[in-house]
Amino acid sequence: MPGTSVGAKMPDGISLQDMMKATSLPTANGDCSGEVAEEAPSVSCKECGNTSKSARACGGCWQVWYCSKAHQVAAWGKHQRDCKPWKINKCPELGRYFLATRDIAPGELLLSDSPLLIGPKQITEPVCLACYRPVDGQYRCKKCGFPMCDADCQQAEAHEPECEAVSESGMPVKVSLFGQNNSLYECIMPLRLLSLRDNQTSLWRRLMTLESHDERRSRTENAAITQRTVVDIIRERLKIDRYDEDLIKKVLGIIDTNAFEIRLPDSSIQGVYSQGSMLEHSCIPNTHRTFDADLNLVVRAAVPIRRGSHLTSCYTEVLATTAVRQEHLLTSKFFTCHCPRCVDPTELGTYASALMCPNCPKTSKATKTSAAAAAAKSKLAPPTSVVIPTDPLSPSSDWKCITCSTPVDPDYLVRMTSVMTEEAEELESTNPTIRSCEQFLEKWAPTFYTNHACLLNIKYALIHLYGSEEGYELASLAPMQLLRKEALCRQVLAVADCLVPGEYFYT
Repeated sequence: MPGTSVGAKMPDGISLQDMMKATSLPTANGDCSGEVAEEAPSVSCKECGNTSKSARACGGCWQVWYCSKAHQVAAWGKHQRDCKPWKINKCPELGRYFLATRDIAPGELLLSDSPLLIGPKQITEPVCLACYRPVDGQYRCKKCGFPMCDADCQQAEAHEPECEAVSESGMPVKVSLFGQNNSLYECIMPLRLLSLRDNQTSLWRRLMTLESHDERRSRTENAAITQRTVVDIIRERLKIDRYDEDLIKKVLGIIDTNAFEIRLPDSSIQGVYSQGSMLEHSCIPNTHRTFDADLNLVVRAAVPIRRGSHLTSCYTEVLATTAVRQEHLLTSKFFTCHCPRCVDPTELGTYASALMCPNCPKTSKATKTSAAAAAAKSKLAPPTSVVIPTDPLSPSSDWKCITCSTPVDPDYLVRMTSVMTEEAEELESTNPTIRSCEQFLEKWAPTFYTNHACLLNIKYALIHLYGSEEGYELASLAPMQLLRKEALCRQVLAVADCLVPGEYFYT
């Protein structure tokens, strides 16, 4: 019995009896257990304070009560801003997180959050520091030397912090290589955030409340790298001594921990969002996030969300093995994920980390035939002769075949995975073609299960290449090539239905 989306007209009221029929009530103590409360909340009128047996809750949030329709109408002007289908809870394990206060339907708008800070990614090729389009050096800022699009972009307010810092140092930057990553851009976001301390104190205070993981970051390899590429550059090359090292490191931690990647048509940038930073991680999220034309973070429900559930988003790559996702989350977000996908050796039946058993005599032919047939029908086939971990959260876990139960040598797993990953990265960095992708898949099919995340990434690339590569335009594809494209689509969609279920909406 969902109510109304954020920002809509005043929702109808809902009786306590209907609420209790619709779903169970969540705890009110802010813990992370997800257990339900036995008693109903207070039903005193938000407008007048009186209690009533016929009081009705606001249908938009299920958190405030009114003794009459007239009082709900009278209070709507004040309540509208706070009428949301979630509330913010806090616990030691998660910090702050969103808890659904009513049942939420797929597609409902949950929040639209304006950015606290926008800028280029730490690792990026040269981009305009105002509009973030790739640049080629034809126009450079007259004050600081950074490549820009034109004079209008040079005058943009967003560019002021780094422009001022560089120009005051008397050492304008000299970007000479384009189309490849440039370390000079690592300082841009930290400088923009630091400048807020002097220019926008209220915004600065909000950013300083975000998690930075200072202590944990200090022990990482990345901390040693950013000491040279950011901290030393700001304090020594730019000669800015008003920000001490600890503050710069805290700012770096805030950016690393909280920034969202924003994919633009020609580049990718990053943004920090106050409410967005409180979305809890899950490798199978129940929300979907997009960015609108003004770079506001827009979050909608992807699946039906029950009252009392946590709102979640995914902060790592979906098409990645459990080991890769865990390593990324541990090194960048400093936590271990225990979502249903991560604790399941089969990854919800997708077997996205699985290898083929080298000991089973009839491994691959039967398995590949079964998987291919299932892919054509958009469903996942129960595999045979595949090797999966007994404890997916342990880097030292044993790996065994689900058919013959034979353990597989860890050195073999590491070696084969490493070689395939390196070849995949090399392939993706050299403008892959249909031929090179198909050859890659043919080479590794006997070793890795058909739904292995690395193979799926190559198959995803192939889906786009069939129909866009020169000589393989959609209108010119032969029947067998069209069938190949269809089979690849169905296989990827079948896996996606398991790993990213629900409806997805684009702003």
